[in-house]
Amino acid sequence: MPPRMITGLYPYSRGGAVNSPAVTLSEIPVSLEVNPLYRDNLIILAGDQATALQLQKHDLQVYRIFDDAPESIQVDAAHKMKHWMCCWALEEFGEFLWIDWDTVMIKLPDDRFWKRCREHGTPKFIHIPNYWATVNCGIYYADSSWAEAMARSFNADVSEPNDELLWASVLPNDINTRSEYWWGEYVVNLWNRADFALVTKETYFAHVKDLAWADEIRSLSV
Repeated sequence: MPPRMITGLYPYSRGGAVNSPAVTLSEIPVSLEVNPLYRDNLIILAGDQATALQLQKHDLQVYRIFDDAPESIQVDAAHKMKHWMCCWALEEFGEFLWIDWDTVMIKLPDDRFWKRCREHGTPKFIHIPNYWATVNCGIYYADSSWAEAMARSFNADVSEPNDELLWASVLPNDINTRSEYWWGEYVVNLWNRADFALVTKETYFAHVKDLAWADEIRSLSV
């Protein structure tokens, strides 16, 4: 069976100050429009009842609500909740592919893609040279062999409670030179049009600055 593909919505809270995830909320309807396959192929998770209702307004069926998460997660839910959701997915499914809303599915994952996910028994992240947090978790894969490391990462001393920093705390120090941790051409990050050159026939997903690029990006992979 292929890994479950998951995504979610959670309050943007830091230090107990709760804000609406306004940016993500603006992305969801656009993402569903340019990625109609997301409706039927993604397991939808919610950080609390309020975000569950916001997801349901887009006719999305919420699989699980994480209002039972520990207080330490809820007070810093801005991306720490995403990490908590992914830990749960390892226990529930044994592996997962997390997909952010600001992404374009260029083509539906197939056996070749899932084989890449499972190669070497390592998580797979988007590689962005000189990225501030080392790994980018816009689209990433992990399996149950990393459950203990993910759980341990919540205790890491990081500059802010961010899932990418938590991940970096339990990954090898030389990860930038370890190709087995990176997607390569399979998943790319596009912050500007110059980055379109990264898209090839091997590309399945793009993590993008502008979802309006979807059709143009797909045309590059033909």
